[in-house]
This record gives sequence, structure tokens and C-alpha cells, in this order.
Amino acid sequence: MAQKTRVDLIYETLRDRICLGVYQPGDTFHESELGREFEVSRTPIRQALQRLEYEKLASVRTGVGTIVEPFSVELADGYLELRARMISAVSELGMISSDADTDDLTMVLQGRASRLSQSTDPDHFWQVLKAVQDICLPLLADDVLRHMESLLFFRSAPALMTALLADPGAAAGRLQGTANDLSAALNAGDPEAFFDVHSRSIRAYRDMLNDGTRQATAAP
Repeated sequence: MAQKTRVDLIYETLRDRICLGVYQPGDTFHESELGREFEVSRTPIRQALQRLEYEKLASVRTGVGTIVEPFSVELADGYLELRARMISAVSELGMISSDADTDDLTMVLQGRASRLSQSTDPDHFWQVLKAVQDICLPLLADDVLRHMESLLFFRSAPALMTALLADPGAAAGRLQGTANDLSAALNAGDPEAFFDVHSRSIRAYRDMLNDGTRQATAAP
């Protein structure tokens, strides 16, 4: 695995903050402030912001700068359904890598999921979702599949995290149960079962997203 560059690390930090809601839609990134925080010049900051723009997590506004892009619940709903269908097709078509070693990643997932029995910290939710993603990507047999899955994951993440945090108790239970089922499939050496569970879990998150939208619409 290639070593991450400074730009990679800055980009991932900013991306995760967007997904966690630390940066809200409409917030402006100030290059000078970020440069001081990460102790770098503006060049790597601009490169990281350009990657956020490519991922549709941020956009450049003339006279304003780079701002956090508002997320669309409707698009996130479609992204989640597309992810679920793609993951299901991977299992059905056998497009699974035969040489992926996920033992250490499974242990990471189990450790992160165990925190959810005592905490509904948003960062713990996010770390579990990312741990599942870290396992899923190497199991996919094709670069195109990995690229699509990564794009869909992060483009739907801000809306999904908002939905999970609307009912943190239910979300913690759902995430922990899913993590346990995914870990059991991997420990049994059954990647097809992993993808089946993963596909169902994505649809369950989609239901949570839609339930939250309906409740917000019905609220006086």
C-alpha cells in the first residue's frame, strides 16, 4: 500500500469533518487558518480542497472561496440504494478478491463496534462505518468497483450521519448488530455472506434516512 502524502492526510481529515458535521453546509474553508492548523503552505491546502470539490463535498464560489456543499437527501437515498444493489451484485456474480487479508481489519471493526454499547459519540458511529468500508474495498475484485463504492460511500455519508444522529440509541444498536454479523461472516471465511449482510445493512440505513426525512416533514 502506498504511503499517504501530506495532502492525503489533510484531505481525509477535512472529508471526515464534513461527514461528521463538524463543518456544516455553507461553511467556508479559510486556507490561511487551515495552513496554520496543519503547519503547511497554502499549496497542499488548495490541493486537498480541490479533491473535496471533485468528490462533490465542497464547491468553489466566486468571491467567497471553497464552501461545504449542502447535501441532498434525495441524492443520498439514491446513492445508498445504488450501493446496496452493487454490493448485492458483487456477491451474486462472485466479483470478490480471493487474496484479500481482512483479519486485522475485522479485529479493528470489532473493537470499534464494542464502544457502541457504552457510547453514542458521533465519531464512534463514523469509525464503525469507515471500518466496514476499509474491509469492503479490498474484498472487491475490481478497481472500478472500488472506486464507485468509495465515491458513493462518501457522497452519501453526510446525509446518513445526520439520519443516524437523529436517533443515536437506535443507530448504535443497528451499527453494533451489523458489525457483529459482518465480523461473524468474515471469521467464518464467508465473504459472500459478508456482502449479503452489508447490502441489507445499507438498505436499513436508507430506511433510517427516509424515516428521518418523513418525521422532519411531518413536524409542525
